[in-house]
Amino acid sequence: MRVRIFIFILIIGIICVPAYFIMSSFGLFQNEKVLLHYKLAIEVKDKKYDAWPLISSYTAIDKKGDNRQLYYQAEGSGIEYLFQLAYGQYELRPSKENPFLDGGVHYTMDHPEYVREEKQYENANDYTELTHYYNQQEQIIYTYNPKAKLDKTYVRSIITAGMTRTTGRSSRAVKDDYINISKLFKDKLGVNVKVDVDEDNKIVTLSMT
Repeated sequence: MRVRIFIFILIIGIICVPAYFIMSSFGLFQNEKVLLHYKLAIEVKDKKYDAWPLISSYTAIDKKGDNRQLYYQAEGSGIEYLFQLAYGQYELRPSKENPFLDGGVHYTMDHPEYVREEKQYENANDYTELTHYYNQQEQIIYTYNPKAKLDKTYVRSIITAGMTRTTGRSSRAVKDDYINISKLFKDKLGVNVKVDVDEDNKIVTLSMT
């Protein structure tokens, strides 16, 4: 009887373990999702404007909830535009080109450098590239260190569902660190970020107040 139970457990393990890893690679066990096939927009006075060059594939949100958080890839380009949206440093350019949007955003150039990188040398050859985030007064509000222990207050490690990254002969699910923009902006800038998802039209609309 014990032998049968052992064999049964062994068979279940053989079936379930690979299934778990397969489902994990598709991000089924995480609360966030990367916006691979969406358009990012900013809402101003009930109208939606294309937020490009913000990149949707570097952006993630909570899968569900009334107060979804916005995340942006820590080592992805474009995060400085989120600071400009928060501070209103942009111009709106109405357009009827895309019937689902009311136009686009033109980001102004007269602003501090909100994202700056610094090489922290360990010796003459090796270094870690830190990313500092600044507010409008040019004060550091947060520093991202890719080699430090994950700061779960402001950083999430998120899988891009269905995508793999190859290293040598092995491949694994694409998993990157993302800054929790909603929390960072609320805590450090006093800006509330609201996320609205239109699944039918594939638009994720941000509003910042």
